[in-house]
Amino acid sequence: MSNQYKKRKKESDTHSWEKVERKLPDGFSYYYLICKECHLVRYPGPELQKIQDYSKKNLFLSVRDWILLLLRIGESIYIDNPKKNYIAGITRFQKMLFLIFYEFASENDIPTENPGFYGYKYGPYSDVIDEAIDFLINNENIIATGTKSSSKEKFSLTEKGKEKTKNILSKLTRQQRKKLVEFRLYWDQKTTKGLLKKIYSDPRYSNFLDKSVILDDLFPGRKLYRRRG
Repeated sequence: MSNQYKKRKKESDTHSWEKVERKLPDGFSYYYLICKECHLVRYPGPELQKIQDYSKKNLFLSVRDWILLLLRIGESIYIDNPKKNYIAGITRFQKMLFLIFYEFASENDIPTENPGFYGYKYGPYSDVIDEAIDFLINNENIIATGTKSSSKEKFSLTEKGKEKTKNILSKLTRQQRKKLVEFRLYWDQKTTKGLLKKIYSDPRYSNFLDKSVILDDLFPGRKLYRRRG
């Protein structure tokens, strides 16, 4: 568990919780709680169980599902060059997943868990993603090699992880799978800096820049919007 996540949990008495209700086209409904100040997300036990039961036969992807899927798509793209199928660096992985949750999932009608992104040193960050990656590593679904928490840390699927993604992939339509391949290919061709610039230059995500320490590095001499007060 990350130190940042522990700190946020300890500050639970200062959270300002807001109830967010969701209803899917087939009538399935659920809700979660989100802190209006720090974006920490909590799913009450009964709601979490309801979602888990629903997702067994229907399309509803968790954070862990998306981590596995993004890596599995890399396996299919680089089947003839397995040395390229990894994702390098937790910052890059986090930001690709940010775009998955904030753009790709909604654009492709894929109901998804809210991972509770909030603004941190390198822009949008989710403790839930870090926790999910640790869980998948400990359960031998993915493997991380290289220097931890650096751009040289490489995440890839294990054989066990590949097997686990079969059921997840089967829930996606052919078009959704095609779009996910396009997403992975597009961002694989961009640098991490390019990925960050895309997020930082989008006014929709200005509320994630408050604590950033890399604005000047990304946009020298340029003032970007920040959320005020």
